Amino acid sequence: MIETFYLAWRYLAFHKLKTCILVTSVGLIVYVPVGLRVLVDQSSRQLTARAQATPLIIGARGSQLELVLNTLYFRSDYPEVQPYQESIRVSDSRLAIPLYVRFHSQGHPIVGTTFEYFDFRALKVRSGRLPAVIGECVLGARVAADLQVQVGDHVISSPENLFDLAGVYPLKMRIS
Repeated sequence: MIETFYLAWRYLAFHKLKTCILVTSVGLIVYVPVGLRVLVDQSSRQLTARAQATPLIIGARGSQLELVLNTLYFRSDYPEVQPYQESIRVSDSRLAIPLYVRFHSQGHPIVGTTFEYFDFRALKVRSGRLPAVIGECVLGARVAADLQVQVGDHVISSPENLFDLAGVYPLKMRIS
């Protein structure tokens, strides 16, 4: 039995490159599925936690997945716009909180909503105050750090299309 181990050891010592490639391959074969499983489980937990905190999503016809991603994470293409009267009706029924996520500022989504959203998500203002007049906004801590702005500064929405002169003009918002 000792001779077999000695022979195997000598083979591994003589064929170092082959051994390295073989050990790396076996390691990857074992690690990749395990690593992917851990990543998928963590992602699933995070997605489910936020989704469970949002009991009802109401939106216009279109892709249900796009509506959910846009509502929970403010990412993806924005869904079809609902008529304003429909938004008011839903808001008055207290079934849902209206969100308008169409515009961005330097890659960060601009979320138009009501004050009920702050209560629902238990969001607190660390510095400054909630908006009081049209043209004021509240920034999240990560966005403020990323843009290097603070209370009293301004952010400007990104234009939808640089070449559309008749389109929606950028909006300058004061951080309250």
